[in-house]
Amino acid sequence: MSARDRFNQTRDAVIEHHRICLEIMACGEDWKPEEVRVPKGDPTCTKALHMLDWSDKLETLEARKDELEEFIGLTLEIIEGVRDGLGEEYADVLDARYIDCLTWRDMGVNKSTGKHRVSVACDWVDSLGVAKILRGEYEI
Repeated sequence: MSARDRFNQTRDAVIEHHRICLEIMACGEDWKPEEVRVPKGDPTCTKALHMLDWSDKLETLEARKDELEEFIGLTLEIIEGVRDGLGEEYADVLDARYIDCLTWRDMGVNKSTGKHRVSVACDWVDSLGVAKILRGEYEI
């Protein structure tokens, strides 16, 4: 996988991870405004059925969350390698764009400069290889 592909997939993973965390925090409850009326049957039975369904879904969500954290964590290690081997300005752009999911405008860097730094960093990662970067070997 190319560095650019990895960073783009990381951005998607960060967004998915955030969504999963919010769903876990809400315990699977569907939020509804107070003015929405839902016909009620047996509330104890309804809650018990919900908890059975939720426990299965929670297990799946937790497993996916762990996968995403592992993927994002490796990308963070790569970015730290970029910081050590290429420089702060390149790592900061990668971090802001792909981990913090900021837009170019919100990053406080000129868009063309930011894109250039991302391109240089991706080329650098691709030319070295992830394994070398993770070992701290930064010479091409």
